[in-house]
Amino acid sequence: MRFLKALTRYKILKTSDQAEILLQNYTAAQIEKLEIITAEILAISTENTDKETLKKLLLNKAKSANIDVLPSDLENLYIILSKRALKKVAESMNKTLAFVFDEIDADAVEAMRKSFYWMGKEYNENLQSRLKDKIEGVFKGEIELDEIGAELKREFGSIISADESYFKGVSDHIALQARNIATVTQGTKYGVKYYKILAIMDARTTQICRSMHGRIIPATHLEAQAEKILNANSLASKKAAAAWRSEAYLGKSDKMDSNFGLPPYHFRCRTEAIPVWVDEEEIDGVKMRNTQPLYENEIIKHIDKMGVERYANKKTYNHSVSSSKRNVSPADTIKALNSILKIAPHRGHANRSVAVSQNGYFMVFDGDYLYNIFKPSDNLERYFKRSAVLDKAEIIKWKFAIFA
Repeated sequence: MRFLKALTRYKILKTSDQAEILLQNYTAAQIEKLEIITAEILAISTENTDKETLKKLLLNKAKSANIDVLPSDLENLYIILSKRALKKVAESMNKTLAFVFDEIDADAVEAMRKSFYWMGKEYNENLQSRLKDKIEGVFKGEIELDEIGAELKREFGSIISADESYFKGVSDHIALQARNIATVTQGTKYGVKYYKILAIMDARTTQICRSMHGRIIPATHLEAQAEKILNANSLASKKAAAAWRSEAYLGKSDKMDSNFGLPPYHFRCRTEAIPVWVDEEEIDGVKMRNTQPLYENEIIKHIDKMGVERYANKKTYNHSVSSSKRNVSPADTIKALNSILKIAPHRGHANRSVAVSQNGYFMVFDGDYLYNIFKPSDNLERYFKRSAVLDKAEIIKWKFAIFA
């Protein structure tokens, strides 16, 4: 039986007595659901599961349950809910369990010190070291995250002409890459086979991050890239090991270039990688592969041919009068996701992509969400051409009967 040994690596709150005030922002039903979600996270975690992974798991699961959680609340909320969940588990086992808080993520600090080069220019070793000391202060909690921009401006403003937001961006970028590298290097010790990419989906989300959200990437790919980043001994070699990208990536997860896959994907990127375990379940005789169970209103959750874990809910099949009459089955949906032939950005909606499948379906994606699926009354190829940005299409597999 997999069970958390009552140890989570979390920095204890200085205002923990006041933390439960956060729960006033949620209904009783939402709190109950969040407690269940947290218990699920505890069940799949180990004492070595790092803070950022736990926070991302909570955010992802809360989103799947249609509960909006502010990222700034995650740490406090997780601690409150974990204590509650742990208490219930302890009572059921007649045992006393407690939390252990670790203030420093040593692996992330080490990754930061090994991999960092100031973006845009090579600076001398002394300046690089001073910057690393400041960033390490953030990891240790000596410098508040919202104060790091001003702190770096005071330290380096006479050397580099830039405003506080730039320095804050530098700090965030360094810290994010360090955490992602640390997550992957830690994962090798525990046999992690896959990682899932999680973007914060809002008005600021870039096309590249939107297209990577929900993508499942083999651990071997990210491990190899992380090693190259850690072994980079110059700005040029680091850039070669970690390419930035702005346009959406619509190819397959197992066909990515060796220098792409591990976030961050651009300056001020907020996207992260978390370890996941892929399971299988059967629906109408068709196997569905996913990393999480279905949540409320979800009908399918499946890793498609591209390597993206897509989900469909009731709105997918009922967002219009015409769509509710199409009667697309979950089994046919999974078969369509398994047999994508072409995928491209949507011509009329910048945040969406369109695809066609071997079994004749036209699909519309919004990030990892299957927005719509149907068989066009018109010819499938012509419908795709009218809907897609053709010069950015990815050809996955040819079927000459359709795509002559």
